[in-house]
Amino acid sequence: MGQEQYDYDDAGAADDDEKGGKHEVPSFNVQPMVFNPTVGETVNIPCTSGTKYDSALLMKRRYFDDSKAEQLISGDTFFFVKDDRYSIQDNVFTITNVRKSDSGYYSCTYQTPDMNINVTHTLDVYFSATVKPEHKIIEAIKGDKADLDCNADGNPKPTITWTKQGGKMPSGEAQERGTSIIFEEVDRHVHGTYECLAQNGVGEPAKGTQIPLLNNRDHEQEIVHTGNGDKVELVCVVHANPAAEVQWTHDNKPVDRDTMAEVHEGGHRHLLTIEQVSEADFGVYQCSASNKYGAVFEEIKLTGSYSNPRLGDQTDRITAFITAYTITYRKTKVSDGTSPPSSPPTPSPTARLSSVLKHHRLITAYTITYRKTKRLSILQANESTDEPGEWMEIAEDVAEGAQDAGPSRSFERTVADLERATDYDGVLVIRNSVKPSADVTFNFSTRKG
Repeated sequence: MGQEQYDYDDAGAADDDEKGGKHEVPSFNVQPMVFNPTVGETVNIPCTSGTKYDSALLMKRRYFDDSKAEQLISGDTFFFVKDDRYSIQDNVFTITNVRKSDSGYYSCTYQTPDMNINVTHTLDVYFSATVKPEHKIIEAIKGDKADLDCNADGNPKPTITWTKQGGKMPSGEAQERGTSIIFEEVDRHVHGTYECLAQNGVGEPAKGTQIPLLNNRDHEQEIVHTGNGDKVELVCVVHANPAAEVQWTHDNKPVDRDTMAEVHEGGHRHLLTIEQVSEADFGVYQCSASNKYGAVFEEIKLTGSYSNPRLGDQTDRITAFITAYTITYRKTKVSDGTSPPSSPPTPSPTARLSSVLKHHRLITAYTITYRKTKRLSILQANESTDEPGEWMEIAEDVAEGAQDAGPSRSFERTVADLERATDYDGVLVIRNSVKPSADVTFNFSTRKG
């Protein structure tokens, strides 16, 4: 930029000027420049002109995110912003130990009565890539869409590369590029630990891991039906390499090992024992296993309600007679707590949660109500030819000796004095020491002959 001369008339100033009224207009002999120091380095911003002027040299700064707000840093060698890192010598402004926050536009300025003369430099500080958080677990619902996002920062802007620990990406590729991975429909194949690598050529690359924790909403939660005084063992079988940390929770709170349950940990089998069940023990128990490669959890519900009655398989015997019918009830068997076949340990943990009911609650009573079904005319299906019969009831207590000794609970009851070749509606309710089961409706028929 060349020097400029200008004439001015300022209340007799020309008469006092020994040089005949001509004042030299300040100018700079440097062009606008861009500086890209790395955090911690030193930058020298030139404001040289080659000539010493009477006007004060001002240094001003505007930040990238607010370029309209201007901050006055210094006037010649006087600093309005106090910072030990700042200095100026021979019209060169120096910043030592540069920070990210130093980035912005720096203007070397001369102010005259008629104009401002300036040259503006750009300071864009480079810093290495970072990823936050470094470790993240994301709940992924089976069948739903899920996104893994790599929240990376750095200057220049980092490039992001995704890999899956111990295997290929769901696309089949060894790696993928982009700030995020989108699973359009989550299934078990997405399980694993995904690593995003952010690098921008400054310093070391940054890494972050994200784990989609598969939560199957359609999975039927295992339910253990128990009651006061029962002894229950919850067995959590975990396979992982390296070994996983296992934690138990009851209704989302850590299990109180001292007052509520006894926990045994050995090998792959982790046991939670409740010696005498009370109502305070009912609820949802969760066994969670995690190591640096992943996390998984399983849940089981402990309830005081009885399992819904289930009528037995009636194909293995004749239950329908001409004027009678035998109703068979079989209670769902309780798990024996045996472990599944061993499989090679995987980096990401796998878990299986089961239960062992040591002392089984007895069926104390049952009620069967039944009636003759309303019949419809064959010719006109919407017209009734016979109203349903009155409800009949059989209510009986069950003696302990009449029940099986094993984990399966069952009984049989023959309903007599029925009409031949007739359809019936039935309702069965099982009772125990805690509460009755839900009503179970069923239909049965007598034989013609």
